[in-house]
Amino acid sequence: MELRDRLLEAAEQAIRASGLNKTTTKEIARIAGCSEGSLYNHFQSKEDLLLQVIKGQLQSYTAVLFKLPARKGTRTVQENLEEVAHAALDYFYLSIVMTATMFTEPDFLARHRQGFQQRNEGPHRSNEIVTSYLRFEQQLGRVNEAVNPRSVADLLLGACFQHAFHLQFLGEDESEEIRKQFVSNILQTLMQGVLPQ
Repeated sequence: MELRDRLLEAAEQAIRASGLNKTTTKEIARIAGCSEGSLYNHFQSKEDLLLQVIKGQLQSYTAVLFKLPARKGTRTVQENLEEVAHAALDYFYLSIVMTATMFTEPDFLARHRQGFQQRNEGPHRSNEIVTSYLRFEQQLGRVNEAVNPRSVADLLLGACFQHAFHLQFLGEDESEEIRKQFVSNILQTLMQGVLPQ
């Protein structure tokens, strides 16, 4: 494993154990088995390292989201949303602890928020992508024209976020079977209003 990857893993481990405030670059370097100076050959700061950890966690989720526009009119709407829900659950479960640490550092959060705004990125973008997909499906007659696509996106992703939050808060893991059942139950309920009558 390359040093950069070891540092990313070490940062995640240290921040999960101690929080962003108490995690030092010295501790990250110790866990990664390198000198503190080596860390700065790969990352500008502890903050930069945290952002890279979060971006790494985000990759699988964004890959699914970016495929969604091309999925319009293919498979079923439920199958497409199911793929999004599973990716969202995985991402939220992994990232919720890391992103929560940003809220303990108001200055860091403000800089991070400003960077997101400049790059037109942020957590709201996933809701926008799902909304756009649902609008396309509405135009194709595969989604009930009476529903609000943004509300459907918010309900789906909000349910996934809350589920991941509960698991992390309670310190619980769940089997793949239970996760699939959760997604199935959410989508069966949503589809009652989403599919054309």
